[in-house]
Amino acid sequence: MDAETILHELAHTSGLPRAALQAASAERTELLPKFLGAIEDHLGREPSVRTEPTPLFFIFHLLGEWRERAAYRPLACLLRHSPDELDAIFGDATTSTCHRVMAAVFDGDPQPLFDIILDPGADEYIRSRMCETLAMITLRGELDRDRAARFLRDAFNELQPQRCCFVWFGWQSAIAMLGLCELKVLVERAFNRGFIDRSLLGFDDFEDDLRRGIRNPGEPWQPGDTEFTLFGDTIEELSGWHCFTERDDEDQDEWRQLAEFARILSEPYHNPFKGIGRNDRCPCGSGKKFKKCCLQ
Repeated sequence: MDAETILHELAHTSGLPRAALQAASAERTELLPKFLGAIEDHLGREPSVRTEPTPLFFIFHLLGEWRERAAYRPLACLLRHSPDELDAIFGDATTSTCHRVMAAVFDGDPQPLFDIILDPGADEYIRSRMCETLAMITLRGELDRDRAARFLRDAFNELQPQRCCFVWFGWQSAIAMLGLCELKVLVERAFNRGFIDRSLLGFDDFEDDLRRGIRNPGEPWQPGDTEFTLFGDTIEELSGWHCFTERDDEDQDEWRQLAEFARILSEPYHNPFKGIGRNDRCPCGSGKKFKKCCLQ
């Protein structure tokens, strides 16, 4: 499978394009510049012409699997696109894998992550996850702990909006993961000011997470938990997603049937037997009287 075929399959195949993903990894040296070129090409287009099918979802994850540091900055730029555009490209990846991919491609400079987190126009869920990316790379020893702590401390005043927004969820999560007890007072203020939705998390939950971060820095919060590990094998990781299973095809058929049923119900009802008398010939063509045929 040549490079152009692989890119086409990644953009257009419904379901998980296993063969194309395997071929891409087998031809990694050839595919890397083409993948980076696809990202740069997308970034250089006007938003109005970025609507055609794109291989970026699978490129994003393959680059994370490959630990390609050259992808770090282009991907950081990509993640600052509008929330609607990112949702169209990445879907569930905006909350389930983006932080793990970005930690996997981190090139040693946290500034692109800082820029995403502090960008009020960026997707709030991406911003939240990039806070956790900072914690991940710090725990891995790739970012100085004091630098991460200073950024998270200063972010209390610099993060926008200064109101309830999901970026604050990731901010407090990063502080807990790193066991930064000196920032506990700032997290309490954030809760008191309503920056963090208490229906999602309470301050006592944060305190529990902080104690866990102090006792077991860098360890999974639950046995077998991969929430804060680097992204792994693309096929293995994505094959468990519902959208790439046979059950998803069945669900799509059910939704289409329900949509058709709803459409039928919304149309005005027309009685095909209106105006036909009981003793008239049945319109079905049986030759019988209506009352002895379809009226029964």
